[in-house]
Amino acid sequence: MEVEKKVKTRARRHRMQNIVLGSVYAATAVGMAAVAPNSLQLLRHVEKYFGQREKLGRRISQAVTRLHAKGLVVRIKTAKGVSLKLTEKGNRLAEALEARESTHLGKPKRWDGKWRIVIFDVWERRRGVRDQLRTMLKKAGFVKIQNSVWAYPYDCEELFTFLRIDLRLGKGMLYIVAEEIEHDEKLRRHFELPVA
Repeated sequence: MEVEKKVKTRARRHRMQNIVLGSVYAATAVGMAAVAPNSLQLLRHVEKYFGQREKLGRRISQAVTRLHAKGLVVRIKTAKGVSLKLTEKGNRLAEALEARESTHLGKPKRWDGKWRIVIFDVWERRRGVRDQLRTMLKKAGFVKIQNSVWAYPYDCEELFTFLRIDLRLGKGMLYIVAEEIEHDEKLRRHFELPVA
């Protein structure tokens, strides 16, 4: 039980850090040079994901401290107090997170009858990357056929290219367009496609 609790706590911290980083990035995108850690804009953005909670300000403060320790944000003293600004490293990570969130797969009106299959071979020492890839494929709508084989019925080459570059998988990840998958009735039903 203790291990599960630690994993969930770490995941919540990581999510909070990503949200704060994204909020600072969004503020920069609309022309603000920096954003105060306790600004209403930042609090509203975090509340969207975590809801209104008593200790939200403290959690944001902890996330900012961790982001600063990682070299992703810097604190700047201004006349109004302390503000946050992304470092170059923080900006790159925020851009990657933004691209990941905005990469959606479109669904055409008609299926072209071809399956898109993603196959990957990621070493055990990069287990975190492998788990991240599986999560992203699942979130995008892919269905797992076998452990490292996932299928989707529509064009998704743009997502594939993004994942390959973002996760640095190179030739460890293959994209296949196939005319047919043996025994695909279950897949067709899942994607609400005509069963042959």
